[in-house]
Amino acid sequence: MAREPKVLKLRFRDAEAFEREYTANLVHRGVFVPSEESFSLREFVHVELILDFCEARMELETEVVQRVPRELVAEGGVAGVALQFRLWGDELTRALKPLVLACGDFEYQPPPLGQRAAARAPARVPARVRFGRQTLEGQTRDLSKSGVLVAVPGGGVPVGETVKVSFQHPTSDEVMEVKGRVARRLEAEGEVTALGIEFKPGRTQRSKLERFVDDVVSAEHARRLGAISGPIQQLGPQSLLQMFGTSAPAGTLILKSGAQEGAIGFEGGLLRYVRLGSASGLKALVRMMSWADGAFEFHAHVEAPDKAEAPLPLDAALFEAVRLVDEGKRIDRARLAPKVRVSVCDRAEAGGERGKIEAAVLDLARAKFTVQRILDLIPEPDPEILKAFEQLLDDGAIALDSSPDS
Repeated sequence: MAREPKVLKLRFRDAEAFEREYTANLVHRGVFVPSEESFSLREFVHVELILDFCEARMELETEVVQRVPRELVAEGGVAGVALQFRLWGDELTRALKPLVLACGDFEYQPPPLGQRAAARAPARVPARVRFGRQTLEGQTRDLSKSGVLVAVPGGGVPVGETVKVSFQHPTSDEVMEVKGRVARRLEAEGEVTALGIEFKPGRTQRSKLERFVDDVVSAEHARRLGAISGPIQQLGPQSLLQMFGTSAPAGTLILKSGAQEGAIGFEGGLLRYVRLGSASGLKALVRMMSWADGAFEFHAHVEAPDKAEAPLPLDAALFEAVRLVDEGKRIDRARLAPKVRVSVCDRAEAGGERGKIEAAVLDLARAKFTVQRILDLIPEPDPEILKAFEQLLDDGAIALDSSPDS
């Protein structure tokens, strides 16, 4: 016999409180309910909305899309669950109408869309971009009915090219694939970090695509209701990862600085994955741990990585990353500007046997790559590569172009 769904109650003390929640969340199919009960992701839950000031109430079906455990209360979180309503669009609006009437029949005004064909909304779900025989795995950053911004490692697809982009629903295995055109490329430190893709669906696919985007956006909106967010500079990325890694059994820490966005997933004291553009693992972790400003967002679940990584003990990985960040601060970055080109000198072979990183730098210097390109191509952490640069410069094995590459 099927178990009856749990019922959670959400009370509103006045009409203004309900109107704020309706405008910000309910109309977008999401709600966060404080609770210390235990729930499973995708569990069906009934929510009773209660207007204490007029005794109106309504019970609706929802699905759990995010959980915030009580362990995160000390870190600024609220124990509870983020829920997505199972009703859609006009159906949900009609269902909520009696409560709206009980509040004086306020009128919901959607935010202005400006010049965009459709409003963008934050969304981080697995995505794939196919271009010819090349496939780029990544995650969406934001999504609308007209297009998507996809964070992809080394996404060197030209603007104007036709691609196929697919993205996955955050709480199910359903995947939508649609044709599109690369409308823009987002760059940071000379590397393409994200592709803006305009959807080009067929006539028969458009309505299905729009409904799928609506569902993904509303599920992501609901999941974000349970997130903890704020500026990086208050605590620093090192303290943030240590704090959440200690207090939560599992989670994803998203860090943003300028045009760069990275993600760190951990579970059971293990670092499951780290992603930052084309960098991963310890290399990506060191880069993010060196950020002085930006923003963070923490979710109490592990987002699926685009590819598997060997797990590392979280404490040990963080200790090593902090050590390397401190080591990197002692390196003179003034002469190793990112856009400066590197070339090999005649004395390159006179220094005897080279270490693995020095040999890799020499190989790439023969192609006259820039400092930043060499840092991006070698998988070891940046401070170790920069030390190899210094040693090779001291030995006279490489030279730096005095005019930075533009």
